[in-house]
Amino acid sequence: MKLLGHVALPLANASPRGLPRGLWPWKVHPAMSEAPEEEKQPTLAHRLQYALYRAAEGVLGLVSLDTVTRVGEILGHAAWFIWPKHRRLVTRNLRIATATAAEAPDAAEIRRRVRETFIRAGGNMLGSIRAVTMQPEELREHIAITGLEHMRVPVENGRGVVVVWSHMGNWEVLAQLVPELGPTVRGGPIYRPLDNPLLDRLTVQRRTQQGAVLFNKHDGFNGPASVLRSGGVVSVMTDQRAGGHGELCPFFGRLSSCTPLPGLLARRTGAAMVTISITSLSTGQWQLTIRPVPDKARTPEILRHLETAMLDRLTDVFWFHDRWRADSIRPLSFFTKEVPTEAARTATIPTRLVATLPPGNPAAVECLNALLELRPDARIDVLDSGDLAPLPDDPRIVPFPWDRGVPVEHLAGLLERCDESHPAPLDFALLLDGNADLALAAKRLGLRAVIGTGVEGKAWTRGYPVPADAAGWRNLAAELVLTRKNRAT
Repeated sequence: MKLLGHVALPLANASPRGLPRGLWPWKVHPAMSEAPEEEKQPTLAHRLQYALYRAAEGVLGLVSLDTVTRVGEILGHAAWFIWPKHRRLVTRNLRIATATAAEAPDAAEIRRRVRETFIRAGGNMLGSIRAVTMQPEELREHIAITGLEHMRVPVENGRGVVVVWSHMGNWEVLAQLVPELGPTVRGGPIYRPLDNPLLDRLTVQRRTQQGAVLFNKHDGFNGPASVLRSGGVVSVMTDQRAGGHGELCPFFGRLSSCTPLPGLLARRTGAAMVTISITSLSTGQWQLTIRPVPDKARTPEILRHLETAMLDRLTDVFWFHDRWRADSIRPLSFFTKEVPTEAARTATIPTRLVATLPPGNPAAVECLNALLELRPDARIDVLDSGDLAPLPDDPRIVPFPWDRGVPVEHLAGLLERCDESHPAPLDFALLLDGNADLALAAKRLGLRAVIGTGVEGKAWTRGYPVPADAAGWRNLAAELVLTRKNRAT
């Protein structure tokens, strides 16, 4: 079961995008956005996964939580050595999350934080598996809680509380939260059932025996709303991409599709809202910090409060989810009904692309102009070899010098220097001159989208015919931003 609040539970045969299947024990999903799933019958693979998981629980149960957490930290450090792909992902996320800082960390500090994130993730995850089998009073000795009054006071006055939280720390410690409010208080998370029905039944049974109320994301809002109206607690994981169902607003300054669910539940039920951070005090010890969110806060304000919670210790956040990824086909689109133009004006961190222009074709500049009209938060680094038409006088268009005669093996270094020229990372490449060597270098750099004109081949995620005039170049820009859904609006 993937819990979207309150607790996070082990999951087999599923993993965040890009992680080896079955290795990480949690799965990430936007809240309540998918169609109901039919009840699954366990397969042989499910039974094997279940047996392996229970065996692992049994082994970990023989030693203390402190020892298990230390072993997890060692495994996390080892993962940092052997997984360059995931180092890149965590690096990218941390660069975005820290780009708004008064002094953005330098490359050496980012590398240090990436390593610490791996170490913390290993300790937190293995510690969570151990914690799930502990008695509540035993686990409570490993947790310090501050700010509980921000939940206690509303509950004592008959108001419910919506808990806004992120993938952070030892998620299992959240199981201690509702019991702290008293034996009569009901509460629990909105969750997505696990892919493995055997593990799903196990985790549901454990939670309900501990008094938690579980809300299946496929069952709608009536259950969570009823608990909130009766003065209970509902927790919602809020740091994930919400896809086409989300609301467009900045998250850590970067435009993103975000779930409006916490604010929606609070407004409809009169519930209070709080954020929670879970940070590591020492090996096997965690701090749970609760902060209030203003009544009637809308999604952008709620997210700013969530950012504050996550900033308690960024390296305790599970940054292995590609939160700000660009789509490989339409890298400037969010696939929502809402056209992103107005929301993009509120972003303080740019969506970055590296671009080339075809020499002797001044009309191609119209593609860049149109992109900036549709996505005013974009920053376009144009590789300028000195033979281009004059570029628009716009601070969001930044010439980056390069020599078209540079050896192919030096192109990767060129793109890396371009990437490092701003605190936020590059998101995609738009190679309007169809340079195949640059496309390969962009792919090796890890850019999810490599778009070109007059191209074909594996290095490209999307190719377009070379436009014949300025209108065609503007239409190409629209293809990268708009979908059929929001063109109609």
